[in-house]
Amino acid sequence: MPRIAIIGGGTAGAASALFLARAGHHVTLFERVAQPSAVGAGILLQPTGMQVLAALGLLDQILEHGARSDRLFGTTAGGRTVLDVRYRHYDQQSFGLGLHRGALFSVLWQAVQSTGVEIRTGADITRIQQTGGKTLLFCRTPAPGSAEHLAGEFDCAVIADGSRSQLRAALAIPQKITPYPWGALWALVPDDGLTQGGLRQWFRHARQMLGLMPTGFAYQQMEQPILSLFWSLRADRLLHWQEQGLETWKKTVLELAPIATVLQHIQSPEQLTFARYADVQMRHWHDARVVCIGDSAHATSPQLGQGANLALIDAMTLASCFAETPAVEPALILYSQRRRAHLRYYQGASKLLTPFFQSDSRIASTLRDIALGPLCRMPIAREQMAMTLSGSKTGWLFGKLQTLK
Repeated sequence: MPRIAIIGGGTAGAASALFLARAGHHVTLFERVAQPSAVGAGILLQPTGMQVLAALGLLDQILEHGARSDRLFGTTAGGRTVLDVRYRHYDQQSFGLGLHRGALFSVLWQAVQSTGVEIRTGADITRIQQTGGKTLLFCRTPAPGSAEHLAGEFDCAVIADGSRSQLRAALAIPQKITPYPWGALWALVPDDGLTQGGLRQWFRHARQMLGLMPTGFAYQQMEQPILSLFWSLRADRLLHWQEQGLETWKKTVLELAPIATVLQHIQSPEQLTFARYADVQMRHWHDARVVCIGDSAHATSPQLGQGANLALIDAMTLASCFAETPAVEPALILYSQRRRAHLRYYQGASKLLTPFFQSDSRIASTLRDIALGPLCRMPIAREQMAMTLSGSKTGWLFGKLQTLK
């Protein structure tokens, strides 16, 4: 069995460590943070991602912490329906799950700690060197002035350290990283039941977008359900937003959506965190004995709610490739082949759709408002939209993700 190093303890890294360790591989997981903790905003977990968690035996725990989502529903400020995508239009039994990112992390991390995975926290991997059929990892500890040193020799390295990965940039793989000009302010507040059954959005053109998503419960805090609030904002307007003050922002939000009971829980700007996105495109995801997975390989905007979903599928696919082809380099070639169609579709769809929801283009938002509502009522179109939302499509016209095992 090959010795495998995984760099990054997020969704992709932790899930990969679990699958590979359970298959008998010697796995070492490196995490930059000395004491990883359950933090982050709400995410929407899709049916395909839940299949992966079921394969890991973790779905029941996740379901306890999540809030079932049956639809994605969005309207303009004037009440015109823009989006109405329901999971049942693709599969009567399927649904999404609003989930605190910290809950997903905690369940995965606890499972990793209970396996034979060797965990090294506080280890900042600075360089990967491939030589003589081996993969050498070099590390720097957080201590000021610490020198780079050899962290270990492995047969394979899995890069799973996020969209800003510096390790990815050093690989001999054609790649393009494009920061999105837009991001979002997000906050977690008590869920008083204003929205039920799905992700609710409001739009004013493409410059203003508000989202509310029931998010279940923080990890092992089952007393009070929580709600995720997202507010679209251009990165270069963040300073202006801060200068305007919280009350001015609340007034703008209330002009778009009647959510006064939600806003009363936000008493200071510090409750809102700004998150930026980047579009990461790679021709393929392997370089000899090194492979990129998760956001380090294919980060997108969150419009389709696929980030954690794709990371989980990456992890399961990587393990299945090693099961079929134990030799490292052939296994990684197979991985890139297996993931190509699925990832290409979601990267392309995300890149295409984002300007219709986050941009200064009045043309894009007008086309969206005119076309999307009627499309959601057409049987074929709504089925394809629901299939896309579920994480199952692998092509623009045809193609469906094979059953995950």
